[in-house]
Amino acid sequence: MSSNDTKHVQTELNEEEYERFRKFAEEHGLSLKEASHEALIAWVERQQQADPNDAAFTVLDDLDDSSLSLTAQTDAREEDDLVDEWHGSDESFVLAEEPSSGS
Repeated sequence: MSSNDTKHVQTELNEEEYERFRKFAEEHGLSLKEASHEALIAWVERQQQADPNDAAFTVLDDLDDSSLSLTAQTDAREEDDLVDEWHGSDESFVLAEEPSSGS
């Protein structure tokens, strides 16, 4: 990486923070520059993770049970229970030909 490809970031630490950081870097065999780089990258990655409280993840919690149609309800039986009960005469169906057969 050339010096034109890099940017510099600077921060200030009080004496206690600096000593903790210095010892941590030393214990991990890193220079302060290497430890700073790793810490910043890890922090950015943590901040970019999905927020479990985002509305995209909680929308189902917000739905009122009464707003669901009857077809959306289930008795939560296991799939095996449903398969055991079906005898093949309730519905007729035809398997579609595979797309690769060129029909």
